[in-house]
Amino acid sequence: MSAPPPDYIEGFVCTLATCDIKKWGYIHYQPSMAGNVLFLVLILLIAVAQLVLGIKYKIGGLWVTCMILGLASESIGYVARILMHPDPFNRVYFLIYLICLTLGPVFIAASIYLCLGRVVVIYGNHISRIRPHIYTLFFMGCDSISLVVQAVGGGIAASFPVWNKKMIDLGTHILVAGLSFQVASLFAFSVCSIDFLIRVKRNPDKLNPDNADLYNSKKFKIFLASILLATSCLFVRTVFRSVELSEGFSGKPANNETQFMVLDGVMVILASLCLTFMHPGIGIGKEAWQQARDDIETAEYVAPKPKMGKYRPNITYQERTPVEIRE
Repeated sequence: MSAPPPDYIEGFVCTLATCDIKKWGYIHYQPSMAGNVLFLVLILLIAVAQLVLGIKYKIGGLWVTCMILGLASESIGYVARILMHPDPFNRVYFLIYLICLTLGPVFIAASIYLCLGRVVVIYGNHISRIRPHIYTLFFMGCDSISLVVQAVGGGIAASFPVWNKKMIDLGTHILVAGLSFQVASLFAFSVCSIDFLIRVKRNPDKLNPDNADLYNSKKFKIFLASILLATSCLFVRTVFRSVELSEGFSGKPANNETQFMVLDGVMVILASLCLTFMHPGIGIGKEAWQQARDDIETAEYVAPKPKMGKYRPNITYQERTPVEIRE
């Protein structure tokens, strides 16, 4: 339907007292005031903690920027949902809520992607199948593509009146495509991370001895577990949003607040908590993070070779090349 319904009155402003929310509302329910305020407060507290930790450890502006952008986007989205409680007919509030809560996790995922290359360098870049900096470039690139596609789709879908089904469906399909691309990126990142950790487990004699104290420490292992848990939470959230929006804004999944609050809100908050309690400054340390960042660009990469005997790394990290020991 590309024309307004027969009972539409141009210029008339809907309120809960005058309009049916299920017919005219951008969402077919009143967002919970208590639930959305609670989530807003938690996200703001996490954002403050990220700022404090960023200043304390000075691990790099890109990590802090990505986390703050993600948490700020989430905060603005929940403010919009709070404003929609008394006015679910407001297009501006809906547009802000839709775009901000859709894009926020993209920035948080970018922070996670920054970690894999550094972890590879800490263990020893010669163990990885891929050069450390390729991980960062590839997944950050995927994140950027996902961000643009989701922003375009969300903007198209939310910018047309509720009766323009053709354009709303077009925007929704683009938005779902962006979310699906993000699902694929997170899945690929998880596979690469697990593959590298398996290679670490299978090749203990090839690890970089200079960082043995770090990668054998309990806090570093907890940091790795936190990264994997945060990735899993964002993966669950993104799969849910893809399914939720696949039936459009008027579909049943998109209008179930309980599912949204649990599978989107809780998942994003859990991921953010993982990245806060096990901040890189805590799990890796300021000096090790900065050194790993420098080594990503300067360390010589040696591609893994099939085993033909026993191997050991040279003592000097810059020259570590697998050396076959003659028996």
